[in-house]
Amino acid sequence: MRKKLFIIFCIIVVFISVIPNNAYGITLGEYEAKVNKYQKELDDTKKAINKTESEIAAANNEISKAKKEMQDLESEIEDLHKEIEDGKAEIKEKSLQVKEFFAYLQVTNGENAYLEYAFGADNITDFIYRMSIVEQMTEYNNQVIEDLEEMIERNNKRETEIHKKEEELTQKQKSLESKIVTLGEDKAALEDSGVDSAKQLKIYQEIVASYKKLGCKSSDVIGVDCAVSGPAGTFRRPTTTGYITSEFGWRWGSLHRGVDITSSNGKNEKIYPVANGTIIAKYYDTYGALVIIVEHYNDKDNKWYSSLYAHMSSFAPNMYVGKYVTSDQYIGYMGNTGYVIPKPTASNPNAGTHLHLEIAPCKIFKDTKCSTWSKYTSYMSQLSKNGFKGPRALISFPSSGTRWSTR
Repeated sequence: MRKKLFIIFCIIVVFISVIPNNAYGITLGEYEAKVNKYQKELDDTKKAINKTESEIAAANNEISKAKKEMQDLESEIEDLHKEIEDGKAEIKEKSLQVKEFFAYLQVTNGENAYLEYAFGADNITDFIYRMSIVEQMTEYNNQVIEDLEEMIERNNKRETEIHKKEEELTQKQKSLESKIVTLGEDKAALEDSGVDSAKQLKIYQEIVASYKKLGCKSSDVIGVDCAVSGPAGTFRRPTTTGYITSEFGWRWGSLHRGVDITSSNGKNEKIYPVANGTIIAKYYDTYGALVIIVEHYNDKDNKWYSSLYAHMSSFAPNMYVGKYVTSDQYIGYMGNTGYVIPKPTASNPNAGTHLHLEIAPCKIFKDTKCSTWSKYTSYMSQLSKNGFKGPRALISFPSSGTRWSTR
């Protein structure tokens, strides 16, 4: 019996020993891997953009060549037309000359001018010579006319070939222009992807740098082996005074993932964390808004939450990723950085200086549900459809538009 218990105990010890150290959290090494991942994505995107730009330049060069070739062909057509017109004029002139010559002979020598001219010879040799002159003059003019007519026929044939070539060049130009449009769309998509990768890279670079300053090593589990933080405590309002101008929920075809809060103090209103926690991100978003994300462990329901604060005018001094902050320690000031309508109106009350506050029941940029921004937004959309109320799920706010003067 003791032997069996000892074997079971050994199995349990072995099983526990093989559980990875990061089974209960994320290591600094995993953050470092994300830095490498997004750096590679950004590098690959830049290479793809450069390749696309080269293809666009090559297509534009081909279009320029096609346009130049079409201009040359148009010039050639003009030359052909001129040559044809000159040839027709020369044919007309030669025909007229022959007629005038024979008419002259007939007028000066009578109706039988040719015969009189030929039979006026003194001998047979002179007769043959005179007949030859008449024949040669006629043949010469006929040959000139024939050559001119052949030239006109060749020019007409060449013009037909040129028009066919112009049609081919026009189709080629249209095809290249269509290719440029497609390549332009590809480039725009790549640039959007690059912006997202650059944003993620910057966030994770700051996270890694900050945790290293706190003494974390690659194998350390954040919040367990280093950068340990305490429980969230009570969730509170993020401002001392204010009122909600826009609620969490669906609007204009998309989910507004938080609440918008404004205050009569404007940019003098301090922003506080909604609960005790650790700063896990501090950055400018794609539109230039100052953003801080704080991570909280709620010991009341044994869950992790993330709170996001956007549009701040400035951060409080000494704010950095990895810093543990309490709900009484301000993290910045209310502002209007990023994509914000300058002044509030009746139809857009959430414009101007305000705080955009989001709260999510996950670890943003960490756990599988919210490991990337796209996963986070999708997760929040699903939660909303299942009845999640955003910040109101954890914080007691007055009804929309009703002012408060205490946290």
